[in-house]
Amino acid sequence: MQVIEWLQFLKNGISPETRQISMTVGIFDGIHRGHQALIERVVSHNRDFVPVVVTFRQNHKTKSKDILTFQQRLTKLENLGIQIVIVIDFTEEFKTKRGIEFLQILLKHGSIGFFTIGSDFRCGYQLDTDAEVIKKFFASHDIPVEIVPQVMEGSQPVSSSRIRSAIAQGDITLAQTMLGYNIQ
Repeated sequence: MQVIEWLQFLKNGISPETRQISMTVGIFDGIHRGHQALIERVVSHNRDFVPVVVTFRQNHKTKSKDILTFQQRLTKLENLGIQIVIVIDFTEEFKTKRGIEFLQILLKHGSIGFFTIGSDFRCGYQLDTDAEVIKKFFASHDIPVEIVPQVMEGSQPVSSSRIRSAIAQGDITLAQTMLGYNIQ
């Protein structure tokens, strides 16, 4: 699996000899069942496309301990079939970027042929860009987008915050059920 730092991606993009790519974006801090549903779509969309994940080195949404270390996340992504990971450091400059600006960068530097995100995904400064806006953006460039519904566990969606809460409360069984694998 190839790991490309954000600044390297901005400078060189995805290698020109790379085929079209299928892409998803997220923190993927636990690579839980919801994340796995996205990754499965990226990997299986078109066998001729290169599966790519854009993620963040650190979880900028919480001060809590990460569910997986960065290296563990990379290993899980590779084991799930991802071939390229683009890694973003959540800098002061990056966090003020509007969602559409971010998407324009991805489009300019990647050879995107398919894009998928979760139904609750939002990006950009003050989370100004939601899944429907993302779908319209890529559709205007003739790129198909799939919005994947939330994966549920019981009556609530699987989420990293629910997993962290279950771990903190000692409910390892629930955490592992939402993760889809055993905690080591």
